[in-house]
Amino acid sequence: MTPFGLFLENIRRSRQLQQKQLAADLGVQACYISSLEKGRKAPPSKKVLERLIAALDLNEEEQSLMWESVEQSELSFKLPGNMILAEYQLISRLKQQLGRLSQEQITIMLNVLALNTTSNKQTKTRRMNM
Repeated sequence: MTPFGLFLENIRRSRQLQQKQLAADLGVQACYISSLEKGRKAPPSKKVLERLIAALDLNEEEQSLMWESVEQSELSFKLPGNMILAEYQLISRLKQQLGRLSQEQITIMLNVLALNTTSNKQTKTRRMNM
């Protein structure tokens, strides 16, 4: 299951809707909703996502969670053109390990990435105070 699949299933159930009902509201097949929830399909197009927002009457917080889950569930993405060689190597090594990483390894990597975010915020703050 993907983050989007989990989001969709949870929000649909919270609205007490069957997959068939939601599918009818969106103009899609129930098997498509099932495939989305199980992560067998990538998140739908922006057009379908906007219909989903309307059909489920998502509030701002729910919409934010939905868009975040969509981003996290992308099955493919384009790498930025300004990457350095070490970043290409990092991506390659990470791809090789996907599906085999322990929770501890993932936590360590997320903590390292958070350090970079914190460092960038501190640098911006220092520049603004100068």
